[in-house]
Amino acid sequence: MSNRISVVLPAAVKQKVADALTLIRQELTPYLHPLTPEQRQGIVKMGDRSLGFMEDIQDYGTTSPAFVPAFVDFAALKEDVQATTDLDNILRPLQQLTTDVESTQMQTGGEAYTDALVVYRNIQSAAKSNVPGAQAAVEKLKVRFASQGQRKAPAKPTTGA
Repeated sequence: MSNRISVVLPAAVKQKVADALTLIRQELTPYLHPLTPEQRQGIVKMGDRSLGFMEDIQDYGTTSPAFVPAFVDFAALKEDVQATTDLDNILRPLQQLTTDVESTQMQTGGEAYTDALVVYRNIQSAAKSNVPGAQAAVEKLKVRFASQGQRKAPAKPTTGA
């Protein structure tokens, strides 16, 4: 089988990355406000152009204060826009890094799993030929596939008379 990708992460690199991630988390934690899934659903979502819109509103509110209703805390709005910009500058590189790590893991994992399935089939053949130790290996490995093929059939629709 061809190995299209070969990645070996040295221990020193793994440790540096772990340390860097710990540092990033430590530095950002005082400023982060995690939300529950329910809370996330209740917040107005920003699109790709929302930040530019908010910056324009900030400019208009600064140059023409009469545009800002009295009940809007414009100083807080400006602070939120700046925080959103700052977090966006952190988030975008993290998202790209996450995509790259996921892509690499997908490639290495896909290759490894494909090869592992070939080895598993070979062990199954060895067990059928009574090769010593093969049946014990099959018994242990087949647990991975225990729940496959046992899906419930969809319920038949009932017809009303």
